[in-house]
Amino acid sequence: MADIIGGFFKAASSVSSIASAAPSDDDFAEFASPSPATPSPVAESAASISPLSFASSSTPFGTPGLPTSQWYEVWERHSLSEFQAEGWVLLLLCIVVGLHIWGSRRNKAIAAGFLASIAPVLTKEFAQVGFTKPASDLQEFAVEDAVKDVSHQEFVSYATGRNNIAFMHTAIKLQRRNNPISWLIELIVSFFFDQVPMPKDTITMIIQPFDGAEPTKIQGNSKYDNFVWALVNKRQMRRWREERYDLSLTRTSDWEGLPEWLAVMGESKEIGDMCLYKELKEVVKECQSFLELLLVTDLPKEKPTTLSELTARKRITLEITLPSSSTDPELLQRLVSAFIRLTDHLAANAHFRPEVLRKVKATREDETRKLKRAIEEDTKEEREFKLAEKKKADRDAKLRNMSAAEQKKFLEKERQKENKDAMKKQSRKA
Repeated sequence: MADIIGGFFKAASSVSSIASAAPSDDDFAEFASPSPATPSPVAESAASISPLSFASSSTPFGTPGLPTSQWYEVWERHSLSEFQAEGWVLLLLCIVVGLHIWGSRRNKAIAAGFLASIAPVLTKEFAQVGFTKPASDLQEFAVEDAVKDVSHQEFVSYATGRNNIAFMHTAIKLQRRNNPISWLIELIVSFFFDQVPMPKDTITMIIQPFDGAEPTKIQGNSKYDNFVWALVNKRQMRRWREERYDLSLTRTSDWEGLPEWLAVMGESKEIGDMCLYKELKEVVKECQSFLELLLVTDLPKEKPTTLSELTARKRITLEITLPSSSTDPELLQRLVSAFIRLTDHLAANAHFRPEVLRKVKATREDETRKLKRAIEEDTKEEREFKLAEKKKADRDAKLRNMSAAEQKKFLEKERQKENKDAMKKQSRKA
């Protein structure tokens, strides 16, 4: 019993010693709940992402590193003022595209309007006007069928089905209204340089006569003599003489009964008297504002380089500038009518005396001889060039088959021969 009691007291004393060795509450003071002066990092993070921080933030992004709006709310992070440069580029692009569309439509309307203004004459003179269907009267005529776009400033039309005329081709070339930048550059350059013509709207009508090659079902014969004759507005006379080979062979003169602004370019006075029939002579006097050229020719526009190009190909050409809106449409119709009927007048009357044709033929024969000489000279130069190339190839092949000593001897002989030839040339000149 005494042993049990003694053991109990020993155990009690050991627990007491352990309890006295354990740390007190003061020892854990630094690990106690955080003080109000130092908030917990976790609490601070939770507070930073609360909804209140989104609403109360005055900076674009609120708390650094965190967005202030949803990812799709771009308008919250950007404004239109950031895209000023892009806006100006877009505005300029819209202006250019808008002007292009306006210019293209404007040119199309001008071409259609011109063709519609002469439609009464075309439908009266030709069985078919346009590319799709014949037009026997004005009610059947459709501008859409009569004009075709080549580009935004070039348009063409076609008419056929008439005695003495195989076809008539009309080319309408307008200003670059569809390209405002190029149009402006052309206007500026033409203003400062006389060599550059002022941009303008031009119409060129070309008649291809049958010239005796009518189909068998057509009655009559449209063949007439070869010659070159033209009525020219004097403000463009120099240009035509420089640009057209056929007109460079004619003489220029004023004509009795014609106004001062018109000049006649032809090969004979008798030819000019025949071409200026009454209807044509009367109407051209009133067309100063838009008439540029009325030409009857059998020679090419460009200077020929081969004999085939010098072969007679008869054409009758009318070139005008686009008449202003104040021009009487009837005047334009009268001019086009006289131009078309000139073919009938030539087929009936352009058969000249041998004395008149002798000079016309002499001019063409002289041009043929000049062309033949030019072709022979070109051919001679080509032959000489080929011969020189062949000699050089033979010489090089011969040198490759020689030894070094033989090559030296061969080159020395060549040098001596060249010196002798040079001395002979000097003695001949002396």
